[in-house]
Amino acid sequence: MTEYLNPWNLPYPEFGMNPGVATKDFVFAGGMALDFDTITRRADADSVATETRMCLEEVQAILEAAGCTIKDIVKMTCYLSDNAHRQEFWTAYKDFMGDGPYPARVTYAVGIAGGCRVELDAIAVRPKAE
Repeated sequence: MTEYLNPWNLPYPEFGMNPGVATKDFVFAGGMALDFDTITRRADADSVATETRMCLEEVQAILEAAGCTIKDIVKMTCYLSDNAHRQEFWTAYKDFMGDGPYPARVTYAVGIAGGCRVELDAIAVRPKAE
């Protein structure tokens, strides 16, 4: 059975999407620091590091709603609005994720909606019930 996850009750469905979906074996979660009233980057995302943490916290909340943790992520795709943000992003990402092991990850420099500098796309494996 497919579960549609939106633990913070953000207005993603108004835009035809959902921040998280869980199946029997996998959880798919996205994160971005978007202000849905203005469709721009949240004002409190005042640095790439802060924005990265906010994105990871959203992913974490989705995973927790599906009974997972951040350590259940097996693949992370990261999008940065500018390659110049890469070092600050890497540092904030590693600080949040803690000591490894880390998921497989790719990071792209692309255009991101609303002036956001960071957007994340995570795939996690759900733990098997014992």
